[in-house]
Amino acid sequence: MSATELSGLDLRERSEYFRGLLLVMAADGELHPRERKLIRESIAAFDFSPEYIDESMNSILQNNHVSLSPPVFSSVIHGKRFLSDALDIALADGILDENEEKWLRKSAEANQISMEWLEEQIALKVG
Repeated sequence: MSATELSGLDLRERSEYFRGLLLVMAADGELHPRERKLIRESIAAFDFSPEYIDESMNSILQNNHVSLSPPVFSSVIHGKRFLSDALDIALADGILDENEEKWLRKSAEANQISMEWLEEQIALKVG
């Protein structure tokens, strides 16, 4: 995400963005090294400590206190950017798992983003 795109995200939305990426990473029940790398890249400008990021990623499968609801953003632009990053993470292992896709669809709906847009993005990224 560019600095311009980040300027509209407040601390709550940055936290939600990160939480959402963690949830899509965990949706298939596996944590892949490429997913971890993509999350770090996606939130690099958020100024979260490396320790916090690692701890959050390492505990996401066991953490029962994390809300499973999709993050909601103040603008469609931020929602689409989130979904694009989340889709990259979901596809990091080369497979769009059914649980990952369901979660992405819930996230699109929560952010009032059309299923057509999401399906186009999936088609573009799957090939």
